[in-house]
Amino acid sequence: MDILLDAIPLNGLMTGISRYVRNLYLQLERLPGVTVYYFNGRSCTTRMPDQARPGPWMKTTSFVWKLPDLLAFGFRAATWLSYELKVRRLIRHDSFTLYHETAFTPSAVKDVPQVFTMYDLSLQKFREMHPKERVWFSDIFFKRRLDYATHVITISDFIRSEICDELHLPAEKVTAIAIAPDPFFFPRERQKAEVVVEALGLPQDYILFVGTREPRKNLSLLIKAAAVCESDIPIVLVVWEGWGREEWLEIAKEQGLQNRIFTTGYVDEESLACLYSNALALVFPSLYEGFGLPLLEAMACGCPVICSDAASLPEVAGNAALLIDPSEFEDLAVAIDKVVSDSGIRMDLIQKGFERAAQFSWERTAKLTLEVFRSVANQD
Repeated sequence: MDILLDAIPLNGLMTGISRYVRNLYLQLERLPGVTVYYFNGRSCTTRMPDQARPGPWMKTTSFVWKLPDLLAFGFRAATWLSYELKVRRLIRHDSFTLYHETAFTPSAVKDVPQVFTMYDLSLQKFREMHPKERVWFSDIFFKRRLDYATHVITISDFIRSEICDELHLPAEKVTAIAIAPDPFFFPRERQKAEVVVEALGLPQDYILFVGTREPRKNLSLLIKAAAVCESDIPIVLVVWEGWGREEWLEIAKEQGLQNRIFTTGYVDEESLACLYSNALALVFPSLYEGFGLPLLEAMACGCPVICSDAASLPEVAGNAALLIDPSEFEDLAVAIDKVVSDSGIRMDLIQKGFERAAQFSWERTAKLTLEVFRSVANQD
């Protein structure tokens, strides 16, 4: 099977979509009879592209996000149309079994079956929480391109149900395949983790948040909860570039919490694993997620998890997390105080977390994905 892949997400940092594509294809490459062709819009190769360097990537991304909406939309649309033209030429010139689109919209590709991975419906359901240019792009391109997808893969049963209901796709056209924590995430020795924490200028005891600065991550809820917690536990925010008004920062200033809140920006994989391993808990209060990979990453590192009971998160967490109402900061404050003050609760969550994380693997994800690919190819 010769798979042509949209490899542009691999040019980003190891977060979200990039982590999905990289881990999936590291496993698919190992399966017999599979050859992967990585196309980044300029060249096509059988070698997986290297990960982006954080500094230059964040500088470029920050610049693009600061562009006026109309200009940013024009840039995004022109870039996408150019990519589609090139991928169609490539498909006509070479013989591929299947095309896998991993970006935000299917491509206008007809000559081979196309499998489209859709991660969530946030651009459709939470339009007000995204930059206008992204919403415009989705309105114009996604709706017109959806019929080009022969089959849709998504990453949770929750999102599969939403896709079928909201986009009116037949159930047989949509497959949910759970993703998994990167094998790199496992508990680090206490001494090693403490060295990394100290090097980052962080306190040794803390509650952790990991994610982008965007409204649906609901970071404000964590800050409000911290203000009313009985414990004065510090909050470490591993956050990187995002968009929208940073309400959480305003709340922190109003509540006088600046000395309890520490931000790191994007950190490398080893540092992140150490931060998970050393944290008293990961707090993930998101309003909406397609999956919620930080939950499993934290669990795999022996970190207790507190997360919202919204969208896909209960499905991913199982019985291995404390679930909270993402609209009630008092609910979160109570959960934080429980974990901070009760070592028994922490140990119970750690053990359940190890068991839960072990139920997911990229080997399984890759095998199920290949089954879909073969089924789609045989339909053609």
